[in-house]
Amino acid sequence: MTSSTPDTGEGYQRAPVTARVRKAARYYDEKKGRMPNPLLANVRKVDMDEERVVIVVDDDQAGYENAVLKDGNWIGTGRIEFTEELSLWIYDGQHRAGGLNQLLSEQEDFEDFPVPISLTLGLDPGEEMREFYEVNTNAASVKTDLAWQLLTKMAEADPELREMLAAEDRDWITRAYAVVDELQKLDGPWQGRFQEANRRKTRGDGVTIPKPQFARSLKPVLDMPSFKRADATTVAAVLNAYWSGIKQVMPEPFEEASDYVLQKGNGAVALHRVLPQVVEVVRSNGGRLGQPGAYTEVMKDLPTLEGESVDNDGQLSTRSGADFWKVGSVASGFSGDAGRRRLGLLIQSRLPSPVESIQL
Repeated sequence: MTSSTPDTGEGYQRAPVTARVRKAARYYDEKKGRMPNPLLANVRKVDMDEERVVIVVDDDQAGYENAVLKDGNWIGTGRIEFTEELSLWIYDGQHRAGGLNQLLSEQEDFEDFPVPISLTLGLDPGEEMREFYEVNTNAASVKTDLAWQLLTKMAEADPELREMLAAEDRDWITRAYAVVDELQKLDGPWQGRFQEANRRKTRGDGVTIPKPQFARSLKPVLDMPSFKRADATTVAAVLNAYWSGIKQVMPEPFEEASDYVLQKGNGAVALHRVLPQVVEVVRSNGGRLGQPGAYTEVMKDLPTLEGESVDNDGQLSTRSGADFWKVGSVASGFSGDAGRRRLGLLIQSRLPSPVESIQL
């Protein structure tokens, strides 16, 4: 099989990426992966002669020939016979094919590995290019929340998948989803705030953040040594206490949550970035991680955050307290990963240092 790559000067596909070819080979070999999606290949128009390609129709030969003549459609069964020298041009699936070719050159065991192929006959390179374009632009990718939710369900029933995710340091994804599921069961600030997969947000529904975005924000929390082996119920209880403590310090953003960014992406990401330091301070103070009051003391200076933003009259004004977190105000400006990192550092500057509470 041949791919149409830039090496020929006429190619339309990307040049194969060696790392992706190796990754595909490992998937089929080490992880015993299958290939449910077919390679898309074509026998080009210039090669479609009776000496190299023979199409044998089981029945309705006349219907088949009529469809070919009128460029129409025909449904039936049969087989395609072609010589070994015939080129099959792959227009989608080159990395999967490259991974299998690598394995075939190293291991005879893969000679009978089943590879589904969707074969077109008689397209010219321009038509191949169009098919390649359609496949790679119009096919809708699976939304992150659906993919992660599916991954979590599969990992629950597949110990090997759980081990693989742990080995690749990706088990935090399934752990994060488990924590979110437990957190939304608790009576606390996050109950009813998560947007579920495949559900549109509607006015007044109380939803403030998509589930996968909140799950992603939990990575620095789940990477803490204390929580590496903790069950989802325990981590959820700590998070519930943490946010309940923040609510005691600054209740306004929780009363009309959709009007503030505290429980949206910026707030969740930034406040979870600083949670490891908060936990250290709580512990050094002798506090209990499941008690909101322990966090109230540590987060008491959160309302002192301030910054400038443009008001409705187009004038710069200083915002602090709950106003700092209003939609369109100061906290809204800390967008993107870099902005949320800076917001986290700003919050961190208002926290007491764990060292200050250590007694020797």
